[in-house]
Amino acid sequence: MTLAVCWSQQFAIHDSGRAGLYLPVGGLIEDDVHVDSTARITRTRNLLRTTGIDDAATILEPRKAVVEEVLRVHSEEHVQRMQEVSEAGGGDAGGGYTPMDEHSYDLALLSAGSALTALDAVVSGGHPAHALLRRSGHHAWRESGYGFCIFNNCAIVARAARDELGLERVAVVDIDAHHGNGTEAIFYDDPSVLTVSLHQDRSFPVETGGVESMGAGDAEGTNVNVNIPAGAGDPAYLDAFDRIVVPVLLEYSPQLVVVACGVDASLFDPMARLGVTAAGFAGMAERLLGVAREVADGRLVSVQEGGYSPVYSPLCWLAFIETIGGLDVHEDPFEDFIAEQPTCRELAPWHVEANASTRKHLGPYWPSL
Repeated sequence: MTLAVCWSQQFAIHDSGRAGLYLPVGGLIEDDVHVDSTARITRTRNLLRTTGIDDAATILEPRKAVVEEVLRVHSEEHVQRMQEVSEAGGGDAGGGYTPMDEHSYDLALLSAGSALTALDAVVSGGHPAHALLRRSGHHAWRESGYGFCIFNNCAIVARAARDELGLERVAVVDIDAHHGNGTEAIFYDDPSVLTVSLHQDRSFPVETGGVESMGAGDAEGTNVNVNIPAGAGDPAYLDAFDRIVVPVLLEYSPQLVVVACGVDASLFDPMARLGVTAAGFAGMAERLLGVAREVADGRLVSVQEGGYSPVYSPLCWLAFIETIGGLDVHEDPFEDFIAEQPTCRELAPWHVEANASTRKHLGPYWPSL
């Protein structure tokens, strides 16, 4: 086996409640399913089974993270409040748009545990792993949850790799459409963790994610934000990888690559406007796997983040997972339609300017740029 996938049926039964996308029902907002519904993960799990991933990969039942592992990146006050909110029957994890019910605290511990189980599989098996999970994590910072996130799963993995495994350099690469503000904040002054976030320019959170945020103190230069204009599609992401992300990763030479694997940059996602296809996610996976093989002995942990089209998100995760597993990538059923959309195939000039600006800002820290 060349791939591990972590999965618990508990991820399929958690209910985020009713909403209009993410707004509470009421007034002009009619009753609907919250955008972070079970469909996005159950359909992904079904697709992996249907396409034969269960036969090609090791399917692992994740453990729950223990509180001590979470406290490496979160405050005691935050962890305690999350437990209290769940015990009270539900509430908000932070920011006003992060609903919790009575099961959310335990599910957040299981999500962090899924990411840690994937890390264990990578270290012991020497091959990549993908952690299927709910709840997402990259918006959660030390003191609070935010943006559907309760505990920061990728940060918990990075700290475990450093504290338990003794790794000196870990890279977290966030391909989610929204800025990985929580991960950035946790490691902003920590040079042992390189944080890279590619995201839609000034989307969410609006107040974070600028290229000028590059880390502090000894970690200055080890926080990389790549702002991608709406509508730029596959070429923008892959060009940013080729001209910015891969050179920086190779120069930093991490001993572990952690991927915040959100696919809400996809062409059909309701929460972003980036226009990336399943083939684009396969291209990102190919580049990240190449880096992991070149400098990290193949150690790559992919951790599920956002992705809110119940139809198309599973196809994007499938393409990413098949690629890091060295498997043949299934054809995208939407390929014929996508081929007719020029924004998915043509290089848009405005993102070339954006990438040039990023390289100019980061050049003093990274000679490769």
